[in-house]
Amino acid sequence: MKTRVRELVGQGDALFAERSPLLSLWQEIGDNFHPIRADFTRTRSPGEEFAAHLMTGAPVLAHRELTDQFAAMLRPRGKKWFNATVENEDIANNTAAKAWMEAKCNTMRRVMYDRRAMFTRATKEADGDFAAFGQAVISVEVNDDRNGLLYRTWHLRDVVWCENALGQIDTVHLRWKLPARSVMKLFPKTHDKKLAELCQ
Repeated sequence: MKTRVRELVGQGDALFAERSPLLSLWQEIGDNFHPIRADFTRTRSPGEEFAAHLMTGAPVLAHRELTDQFAAMLRPRGKKWFNATVENEDIANNTAAKAWMEAKCNTMRRVMYDRRAMFTRATKEADGDFAAFGQAVISVEVNDDRNGLLYRTWHLRDVVWCENALGQIDTVHLRWKLPARSVMKLFPKTHDKKLAELCQ
């Protein structure tokens, strides 16, 4: 088991190392267009002003307008922007099946737009990343209470992935800094004893 864990960690480290030259480009793009995400190669100190280095706000405004357009086009407010269906036309055209799928879509919308799911925040952050860097990473998880979903957008700096021969992403590595208490909550029975000491 320990050998397998080391292999996975090594694979992730290799992917992060291979991707590292790209961070300087993303830092430059972030500095000019998306300052709130411009911490790929540097650490921002608390209280530091965003975009204080810019001579004009035009690039940031252009980025914000493009970001807003994604939401307006893909997820218009007050409209049903997704539906469920199946490939089999006989089932797709069946009245009972249509009603069932519509009911499930309504349930999914309620779950997604539940305040605790943070769907709107996650997609807004992802739209900003996509507008600036051409990609975004969103995860969908079960929330802590296991009674709903949690949508989360990850900083591109902290995620690497690779594709298989079919062009499908089949490996994802994530660097996630968590407080000791959060780690203990995630792994109540298997956390390291040193974490309990840290929490105390």
